[in-house]
Amino acid sequence: MKKQLVSSLYSSLKVAWMIIKVYIPFALVSALLKYLGFYEWVSPYLSPLMQIMGLPGKSAITLISGFLGNVYAAIATIPALDLSIRQITILAIIIGFSHNLIVETGILVKLKFARTKFTFFRLFIGLLSGVLLNLILPDKIDGVVVAFYTSTTEFSWITTIKSTLITCLQFSVLILVLNIMYELLKQWKYIVFIKQKLQSASGVIGLSGGAVVPWLAGFILGIVYGAGILFQFSEKKTLTHKDACLVTVFMVLAHAIIEDTLVFVFLGANFWLIFITRTLLAFIVMKIMSINNLYKKLLWIGLNKEINE
Repeated sequence: MKKQLVSSLYSSLKVAWMIIKVYIPFALVSALLKYLGFYEWVSPYLSPLMQIMGLPGKSAITLISGFLGNVYAAIATIPALDLSIRQITILAIIIGFSHNLIVETGILVKLKFARTKFTFFRLFIGLLSGVLLNLILPDKIDGVVVAFYTSTTEFSWITTIKSTLITCLQFSVLILVLNIMYELLKQWKYIVFIKQKLQSASGVIGLSGGAVVPWLAGFILGIVYGAGILFQFSEKKTLTHKDACLVTVFMVLAHAIIEDTLVFVFLGANFWLIFITRTLLAFIVMKIMSINNLYKKLLWIGLNKEINE
């Protein structure tokens, strides 16, 4: 067990350093843009587009950062924007569906599970979810801000840098805790029993029993881990083309579900709204595509026609 904990600490430090290198420059640039009045200048031009999602024009910077960068690049821009809990929650769900598009699409293309136009499928789902959520969510949503905001009545670089560093520390601790929990979960004596039950119930969601492991890896850990395991299973010919397509679709809609959700919760987003929306939509889409092999008629969204073609 000691070996697993040391391994978790080492991998957590690597991930934390990667996040810090992204978060700090994005957070400082975002604060600088606010200080220079950039958001007030650009907001009127982008407001019509963002308004249909219940967001101010200035929050476009968050979406762009998330689409082109990762989740941490997106959240680094939020503290300087003075957004409501409702707006942060909507942003979290949109970005949850469609973030890190360049890198994650590149991985799926490299492993031949998708094509580049799969990016537009993710963008469509993300933006559509924003429009629908704006229509159905109540005006007031509960949430608790855990991280420190860089926004203050009087701008101060000292306060901005301090809060940015504190937030980096919070995220680093979160990642360490999650990694240790994953290691403990793998050692849990009932995990094999749970895996067997999931394999038995896999047909309900349209998957074969052999697809449960890569599906769970993507859902809990993320696309990088999920796609890697998915590739290994495909190489061993233990996955059907249907399994690969369905797991890929689910994985891009709901992956790293705990970590990606919690980092937005630090800024006040509502955990359950994000978790349930992303998970439920991913299950619904996957189930619909599995009925009568409908997925074969939807390969045009960017899924590969064959595994390892």
